[in-house]
Amino acid sequence: MTDVAVDTPLASFETKWAAAHPEFELGLKFVAEREWRAQSAFACLVFELEHAAFAIREAEPATIKLQWWAEEFARAGKGGARHPLTQALAAHRGFATIPPARWYEAISGALAQRDPAPAADRAALLEGYAALYRPLAAIEAALFPAVEAAAATCVRSLVHALRETAALGDALRDGRLLLPLDLLAKHRLARGDLARASPQQVAMLREWLLALSFDFSAAAGAHMRVGALHAAAASADRWRARMAARAVDPLATLNASFARLPLRATWAAWRAGRHSQQ
Repeated sequence: MTDVAVDTPLASFETKWAAAHPEFELGLKFVAEREWRAQSAFACLVFELEHAAFAIREAEPATIKLQWWAEEFARAGKGGARHPLTQALAAHRGFATIPPARWYEAISGALAQRDPAPAADRAALLEGYAALYRPLAAIEAALFPAVEAAAATCVRSLVHALRETAALGDALRDGRLLLPLDLLAKHRLARGDLARASPQQVAMLREWLLALSFDFSAAAGAHMRVGALHAAAASADRWRARMAARAVDPLATLNASFARLPLRATWAAWRAGRHSQQ
């Protein structure tokens, strides 16, 4: 087990990343020492791309940031990385094997998240997120063979879906609908109804969160090769989704749960870490 470093060129990115996803810092403790720096850099890089894809409200700054990353990936592929994260990745033995087209797919996937159409069902919603996470998972699997690309895509998509659920109020104010249309129709809810607590809204959220918890179980159980970071994330978020699904106020419970880590996340990360080193 490796302690998380604090005095490195990556420290500020690691701090930002760990504040948003404390379970990932936990998972990093069970990454093999030879892979630690590169896996930390990759996780931070994904977080930076996610921020541009989902968190920056104005389209122009988000596009500029993603275009800069596209140029940085091109530079890094030619040995001219400037950013601390790409510099750390470029030092990894697998970096040279990543085709430039794969990085371009990731940037295109991030741009596709900026103005998504409402999803018809859960599968369509998760597939929309996979436009970003699938090429990133392919890169991750090429860099770190212990990670299976399909499993990483699934876990990252579910992790994001859970956090978008927690930020439902903000999404609605921004004009985004981040729940599937068939779920709303089943509970006879319109978009405007989602911002107001009601028995129908609570029932809808409970059903949605329970479905995500089952998806997390399948993602972790069907694929041993998820790596310690994804194993910790899937375990923690499965617990969060299930606990919120049983609560009187699902959204409040879900948001409060992000400050906590269940013991099961440590066990999951340890198991995945052991498996990846065999």
